[in-house]
Amino acid sequence: MSKHNNLYTLITGASTGLGKAFAEECAHRKMNLILVALPNENLASLCEVLKNTYQVNVFCKETDLTDRQAAVNFAKWVIDNFSVNILINNAGTGGTKLFTDSTLDYLDNMIQLNIRATTLLTRLLLPSLKKHAPAHILNVSSLAAFSPVPYKTIYPATKAFIHHFSRGLGAELKGTQVSVSVLYPGPIMTNSDVTKRISGQSSYVKLSIMTPEETARIAIRKMLKRKTVIIPGFMNRFNAFFIRLVPVDFRIFVGTQIFKRDFKKKKPQQHEGTDNRSQQSSWQQPDQKTIAS
Repeated sequence: MSKHNNLYTLITGASTGLGKAFAEECAHRKMNLILVALPNENLASLCEVLKNTYQVNVFCKETDLTDRQAAVNFAKWVIDNFSVNILINNAGTGGTKLFTDSTLDYLDNMIQLNIRATTLLTRLLLPSLKKHAPAHILNVSSLAAFSPVPYKTIYPATKAFIHHFSRGLGAELKGTQVSVSVLYPGPIMTNSDVTKRISGQSSYVKLSIMTPEETARIAIRKMLKRKTVIIPGFMNRFNAFFIRLVPVDFRIFVGTQIFKRDFKKKKPQQHEGTDNRSQQSSWQQPDQKTIAS
């Protein structure tokens, strides 16, 4: 199968929330897209909407990126069929619970998706990005990367990895035509569950809330300007400054007060933390007419 002649933007975790907002923002900017998300998340429907609304090429792949071989196979499919000049590593997962209540699957899935999938896809696609430069990598971290967070423990640790990985890789690629940007969003109204949880927080926390669309718009604009660090919103920038200014023990104390209340409000769920994600992959192959055009 021959490669596409057009350049493509690859977005992981693209079916909902910030990933979907990234897809819509990029399509609005007339970027051709490759979208990937878990099976059974209605990704094909989103692809059709974006294709028809913005008149761009959109292809999708449903697979579980926590599966190492699935991630490798997906990257090979992309490399064999498309010319990618933008990689947006958005896929990630988190949660609020006691570490001792967390199942091994819950912990392992978070590490594999937030850390390994981002690392492997970046490494595998970097040669393609260099070949089709000027190119961009955008990795999604979090304000949580700047401090330990009780009752979340693993999540901020994975986002701290994204922070250090992105900054280190960006330094290695300095002088090339591949830029590396890292996004540190604060609270985002991504779905009804998150909205309900955030609405129970203090007025100060609510000042930092942004929509996925606002966050994506700022992130893409600054990524294209080759900005290394992207913290969207004034309150989030203030919070990032404040977090790094105060002693770590005080950060942990504040985080404990916030998330302990959040943890107590959560209702216990049976089998929470188990991995029910399908290991099946649904491939959408580019049609020959599109490739030839």
